[in-house]
Parts: sequence; structure tokens; C-alpha cells
Amino acid sequence: MNFGSLLGHGVGSRGTLPLPFWQFSWAAIAALVLSFLGLGALWRTPKLTSTSGRLVPGTVGPMLVGTWLLRVLGLALFGLTFGAALFGADVAGESVNLAPVTVYVMMWVAVPIASAVVGNLWRTLNPFRTIGLLFPQRTAHDAPNHRWIAAATLFGFLVLELVHPSGDSPRILGWAMVVYTALMVGGLARFGRVWLDRADGFDALFSLIAALSPFSQAATGELIVRKPLSGLSSIVVLPGTAMIILIVLGGTSFDGFSESPIFIDIIGRPTGWGAVAPKLLGLVVMIGIATILYWIGTRQTAKITGIGHDEAANVFAPSLIPIVWAYIIAHYAQLVIDQSQSFVHRLSNPYGRFDAAGNPIHDWLGTATNNVDLNVIDVDLVAWVQALSIVIGHVLAVLYSHDLAVSRFDTRNAARSQQTMLIVMVLYSVAGLWLLFSA
Repeated sequence: MNFGSLLGHGVGSRGTLPLPFWQFSWAAIAALVLSFLGLGALWRTPKLTSTSGRLVPGTVGPMLVGTWLLRVLGLALFGLTFGAALFGADVAGESVNLAPVTVYVMMWVAVPIASAVVGNLWRTLNPFRTIGLLFPQRTAHDAPNHRWIAAATLFGFLVLELVHPSGDSPRILGWAMVVYTALMVGGLARFGRVWLDRADGFDALFSLIAALSPFSQAATGELIVRKPLSGLSSIVVLPGTAMIILIVLGGTSFDGFSESPIFIDIIGRPTGWGAVAPKLLGLVVMIGIATILYWIGTRQTAKITGIGHDEAANVFAPSLIPIVWAYIIAHYAQLVIDQSQSFVHRLSNPYGRFDAAGNPIHDWLGTATNNVDLNVIDVDLVAWVQALSIVIGHVLAVLYSHDLAVSRFDTRNAARSQQTMLIVMVLYSVAGLWLLFSA
């Protein structure tokens, strides 16, 4: 199966979506407006600003063991994927080689979905965090005090995934991994482990999404149970952090838009390098639209409250994280359900090599010849989850944004400051539903 068609299965759903687009849109708008009004009337004191949570006693040992197991697993899987990408069968798509399905599905989709539930999974799985243990936290060289490099790496990844005509080629993916590894390890050597906080786009993004989780880990090692969403208030918003969120929001939107009839009518069906320019332009435009809408919303917030626009944009950036998470579920839920099975199958023969008779060279787990069960979960149920996730994600964004406003401004200005952002949330929500339904 070509990865382009595989990704097409992730955008939209094979199941029957629960309502027509216009009915679901009105329901979403009603949910957002009623939530906004209800919060303004009933939610007058901040409830999500404390991130202390409750320490779970007796969890230091299990957390330490789990951390090291995940570190070893992450490093081993990175090595296996790296080897498969550079030396395995160079067949486009996930059908034989482990690398594309590991990077584009298990890391890019499954990890952030799971992180919002179980906590910062990637911080321990991340192979560069494990490699980073060989380096000091800081060196004599000051690391950049921004996350623009992380934002740039994520944009580069989206170009590889959505624009490059051979982004699903294991060899192309392998060389991209070489470049990224050189960048991360080189930065570690010069700046220390703090480099990963500033430059590793995947680590930065997945850490932001993990702030939604009710679980965290204390500096002393214990498990912390906290209110869902409360971790958002602990995010340190360095310059470039908001752009990380907007790049992913725009990139996910473009992935859906590129599968819509309107985009196909605009650019036709060019192939190869002929499709690069219109796709790259489409990606940039979608990121630009997401950014402009957010800029308008935060500009009005700044005007009403008297704070600077840059400050407003940074303060309210975490409120977009539930939307990013919802978009990932909406567009890729079916993809991760189907292709997580393929990931297990490919682990048996990770390099994707077969003999002359068509038998796998390796079959370590006995799954190399297994097929994906496309109906392992009822497809109509998945369609419900995809559509509802957009509505729920935007309601959570409105909720957190309101809580943040009442923690910083007086009651009257808190509500007024969010009126334009509510309109932005409505536009994001309707656009997200349209992309899901049209794809």
C-alpha cells in the first residue's frame, strides 16, 4: 500500500459520520456559545492554575523502572527504524519497511494521542533524551532562549510528509533522520541537554500536548495526579512556542484540505515534483490562516485588557493545545487503529526483505505475513469519535482560555477579552468539521 493512500485512510473516516455537516456545525456552534455563556456566569474564579496535584505514595520505584524500560525501548526502536530506513527495502509506503509506519503513524500520531491521557510519554521514549544523559544539562555556551528552531524542524517534517513527492521512501526518510540526528547530537555537544527543550520539535510539541494529561511526575520521582488541563498553566511559553502549535494546527488542516474536492479542483492531480509547489503553497496558506485568526483574537484580548499583543499571544497559546489534540484524533484516528497493527506486523521483518519465493527473510514475531483487520473497531464508532473530538477539543479550549482569563483579569474584562477568541474557536471548529466531512 502506498503511504499516500495510507494517509488518505487517516483523513476522514470509512464509517458513517453521525449527522450531516450543517447539523453537526450548528451543534458545535451551540456547544461553544453555551459553554462560553455558562462559564461567564458560573466560573468566576480560576480552577486550573494549580499544577501541584496529589503525590501518589510508593510510586518512585515503579516510575523509575518504567522510565528506564521506556528509555531502552525508545533507543532500540530508534536504532531499528534508522537501520530499516537506510538499509532496508526502499519501497515507498508502509507495506514492507518498518520505517515509514513507525515515524508517520506511531510517533507522529499515536504518541501525542496517548500523551494527553498518560502523560509525557515521549520524554522517556525520545532517544535523544537518553543520548542526552551523556551530556551536561548546560555548557559554557548559552542555548537559544527561544523555540523557533523547534518550530522550523516541525515545519520541515510537515514538508517531508505532505509535500515531498518521495516522503514515504524509506531511504529519503533515513537521510532525513541522519540530518535530524546530527542537529540534535551536535546541539547537545555544544549546549547540553537544554538544547532539546529549545530545538527538538517533536519533544516540544509532545510535551505541550502531555500538559493536558491528569498524570505527571514530580522532581522526586513520584507519580502526580492532577486536574486535567491544569498542566497547561505550567507551560513556559518561550518565543516560538505559539508558532509550534499553529504550524501543527495548520499542517493538520492542510492534510485534510489536500484530500478535499476543492483542493483537487484548484490544482488538479499533478504528480511527482509537479505537485510540490501547489502543495507547499497550500501548506503555508493553511498555517497562515490559523496564525492570522489567532492573531486577530489575541489582538482584541490585548486591546480590552491593556496588555501587550505579544504577551496576550503567548499567554493564551496553551489554550490552542486541546484543539491540536482534537484535530489529530479527528483526522488520524482510523489511521492509527489500522496501521498500529501494521507496525506490529512489520516488527517481525523490519527491513522488509523477502526471498525469491516471496517469503519474509525474518519473521521474529510470527506476524510478517499477517494482514491488517480494517474492522477491528466498528468504523461507525470511530466516525463518531472523530467528529465529537473536534467539538470537545474546542469546548476544552474555551474552558481553559476562560479560566486563564479570570486568573489574570477582573471578572468583567475576563469575559469581554474572550469574545473575539470565541469567534475564532467557532471558525476553527466549523473548519475542522468541514475538513473531516469533505475528506
